[in-house]
Amino acid sequence: MAKYKNKPPLSQRFSHLRQTYWRQLSILLILAIIVSLFFPGGKSLLYSYQLNDITPDPIISPFNFPILKTETELQLDLDDALKSVPFIFTRTHEVVDKQIGAVETFIQIVKDIRQAQSKFSASKDALYRNRFTTLFDSVRTVVQSDSASVAVLMNNLYLNAPFALGNENWNRVINPDLAQTDTLDLDQLEADIIQICRNRWAEGIYDINLSAIISSEVAVSINAEDAPELTDPGTYNDLQQAWTRAKVEVTALFENEQDFRRELGYGMVVKFMEPNLIYDKETTERRQNARQDRVPLNRGIVLKNERIVDRNTRITEDVLQKLNSLSLAVDKRERTQSGKVLALSYLGRLMVIGVIISFFFTFLVSYRTNVFNDWKMIFLISLIFVVEVALAYLFAIRLELSEYLIPITVGALVLTIMFDARIGFMGTTSIVLMVGLLIGNNVEFIVTSLFTSSVGIYSVRNIRTRSQLFTAIFALLLASGTIVLGHGLFKGHEWNAMGMDMIYLTVISILAPIVTYGFIGLLEISFGVTTNLTLIELLDFQHPLLKRLQQEANGTFNHSIVVGNLAEACADAIGANSLLCRVGAYYHDVGKMVRPEYFIENQYAGENKHDKLTPVMSAKIIKNHVTEGLSLAKEYGLPAIVSDFIPMHHGTSKVEYFYRVAKAEAGTQKVEARAFTYPGPKPNSKETGILMLCEAIEAAVRSLKTPDIFEIVAMIDKIIDKRITAGQLSNCPLTLDELSKIKGSIDGTSGLIPVLRGIYHIRIEYPEDNEGKHVAPNN
Repeated sequence: MAKYKNKPPLSQRFSHLRQTYWRQLSILLILAIIVSLFFPGGKSLLYSYQLNDITPDPIISPFNFPILKTETELQLDLDDALKSVPFIFTRTHEVVDKQIGAVETFIQIVKDIRQAQSKFSASKDALYRNRFTTLFDSVRTVVQSDSASVAVLMNNLYLNAPFALGNENWNRVINPDLAQTDTLDLDQLEADIIQICRNRWAEGIYDINLSAIISSEVAVSINAEDAPELTDPGTYNDLQQAWTRAKVEVTALFENEQDFRRELGYGMVVKFMEPNLIYDKETTERRQNARQDRVPLNRGIVLKNERIVDRNTRITEDVLQKLNSLSLAVDKRERTQSGKVLALSYLGRLMVIGVIISFFFTFLVSYRTNVFNDWKMIFLISLIFVVEVALAYLFAIRLELSEYLIPITVGALVLTIMFDARIGFMGTTSIVLMVGLLIGNNVEFIVTSLFTSSVGIYSVRNIRTRSQLFTAIFALLLASGTIVLGHGLFKGHEWNAMGMDMIYLTVISILAPIVTYGFIGLLEISFGVTTNLTLIELLDFQHPLLKRLQQEANGTFNHSIVVGNLAEACADAIGANSLLCRVGAYYHDVGKMVRPEYFIENQYAGENKHDKLTPVMSAKIIKNHVTEGLSLAKEYGLPAIVSDFIPMHHGTSKVEYFYRVAKAEAGTQKVEARAFTYPGPKPNSKETGILMLCEAIEAAVRSLKTPDIFEIVAMIDKIIDKRITAGQLSNCPLTLDELSKIKGSIDGTSGLIPVLRGIYHIRIEYPEDNEGKHVAPNN
C-alpha cells in the first residue's frame, strides 16, 4: 500500500486532466453535439430495415398512420396528373393576316425591283447611244437616278426578306436581263404560296414542339369567349411538320426538278409561314400545379394494433414502405412532444453518439498519446468525422441517393496517410458505425464500408510513391465486386440491384484516391502535418537544399546518404518510420555546408583548419552546424518533423575530441564542459534516436583503418552503451530489445551490421577454437 500513499486524489487528477486537455475535450463535446443534429429520433430507428432483411420480432402498429407512396408511385401519379391537364392554345387569325400581307409586300417589292432594273437597263442603253451627243449629261442624270432607285429597293428587299440575300435564284428573278425569268408569273407564285400556307394554317400550327406537349389532349380556342375544342395533340402540326407538309405540296405543284420555282416557293414558305396556335403557358402551368397539388401522397392506412410483419419474415418492398411510413410518422409525433420528452430523447442520442466517438478517441489516448496531445490534430480528425456524417445525411437522407455513394473510403485514406493505418482503421470504424446508425441500422452498408475501407487502408498504409494512391483504385474495385457479390448471393438480391450497387461503388473507388490526393495537400498546409507524400518529395536529389549540400559539402552529402541507408535499415528492423529516418538523415548535417572545410569528411587536401584554432573555438564551429542547420531548414521550408533531426542527432552530447584536447592542455585546471556540449534537445522519438546512433556509428566505423566485422560489432556496442550511459536516449521510446534489433547480427539480414558489412565489403572469418572449429560470436 505504500506505493499509493503519494498518489493525488481523484478530484485533483480530474482537475489536472481538465486543465491539460480542455481544448481536446471541448472539441469532442462539440463534435458529438454537431453529429447528433443529423440523427433522427431514437424510436424511428426501431423500424429501420432494408429490403430482404429478416425481422427478429413481429412489428405491430402503435397507432394509425398513412402508408406513403413510394417515390416511383408518387412520380407516376404526378405524371398522370400532368397528362390529365390539356395544354391550352389560342388560334389566332392575326398571324395569318399579317403573314399574308408580308407575302404580298415581298412580291410587290420584287415586282418593283424588276421594273426598276428594266428602267435602269434602258437608261444605260440610252446613255451609251448618246455618249457623243449633247443629250449625254441629261441622260447620265437619269441613269444615276435609276441606279439610286434600284439600290433603295434592293435595300428594302433585304430588310424585309434577308433570305433572298445572295440567293442565286432570287438574283435571277429580280434581274430581268437574266435568262428564263421573263416567263415567271409572280402573281401566280404569290397565290400558290399563300394557298399552301393557308392549308397549313387551316390544319393548325403549334408554336412549340409537338414532343413538348405531354398532355393526352389539347384545348384550342378561337377567342376567350368561346369554349375550347378538346382534341388529340396529333391533330395539329408543329412548325417542323408544317414545313414538311408544305414541301410536299410545293414539290407536287412544281413537278420539274429543274424548276427553280421549287426553291423559291419553299424559301417563301419557311420565311412567311408562322405558327397560328399560340401556347398559353401561364394558364397551363397554373392548372398543372393545381392538379398536382391534389395528388394524394398516401395509398392507404395502417390501423392501430395491426400486424405489419411477423417475426422471422423477409422484408418485402410493400412491408418496407409501411415501415418507412411508420418511421416518418413516429418522427412527426416526436417533434410534437413536450420539451422534457424531447430533451431526454436528445440526451440519449447524444450519449450513444458519444460512446461511438469514444471508441476511437480512447484508442488515441491509449496508443497514440502524441496525437491526442495536439489539439489541432483532434480538431482535424473531428472535422473529418463531421464531413463524413454530413455527406451521409446529404446523400442518403436529403437527396435519397444510394448509401454506397457516401465517400467513407476518402476518410479512411486521408486518416491513414495523414497519421497511420491503425488510426485510419479505428477512425473509419467509428465513422461507419455512426453513418450506419444514421441511415437506419444498415448492417449491409456497415460490412461493405468496413471491408472496402480496410482494403484501401492496406493499399496506402506504407505509401512511398504517389502512384500507390492510384493503384489503390484497382484494389478498391476488386474489394467492391467481392462484397457486392457476397451480399447479393447471401441475401438473394436481384442481379440488376447488384449491378447498381457495383456502379455506385465503382464511382467511389475511382474518385476516392483522386479526391484524397487533393485533400492531403490542402490539409498538410492547413494543419502543418507532414505525410509520406511530402517526405517522398524531400528525397529528390534535385531539392534545392540537397543540391546545394552536394555541391558545397560533397563529403557531408555522401556521409548523409550512407547514414540514410543505415537509418532506414534500422527503422525497418523495429517497425519504425523508415522513410522519415532516411529523409532525416539526408538533412541532419546541412548546417555543415556553411563551413564545410572544418569537417573531416570534406578535407581533401590534407590541411586541417582546426590545427590553428583553440579547442574551444573548434568546438564552437562544430556545434554551430546545428544552429546553422536549423536556420537553413527554416529558410528552405523543411517540415518540423524533419528539422527535428538536426539538433537531436547529437542531443546534449559533447564534442568529444576537442573536449579531451582541452582537458589535456588545461592540465589541472578546470575545463568548462558547457562550451563543448551540443545545445540539444535529446532525441524524443524512435526515428531521431535511430539517427543519433547511426550517425555516430557511421563516423566511428569510417575512422577504422582496416575494419573487420568484430571491430565493427565492438564499436557498435561501445557507442550504444555510451549513449545509454550518458542518458542521451532517456527521452526516446526505444527499448533494449529494439536496440538489439537495430544492431542486428553477423549472419542476419536486418539492422546495422549487415548494412555496414556490405558497405565495407567485409568477409566474415570466424575465429577457430582449439579443435579447429569456427566459433560464431555472441550478439
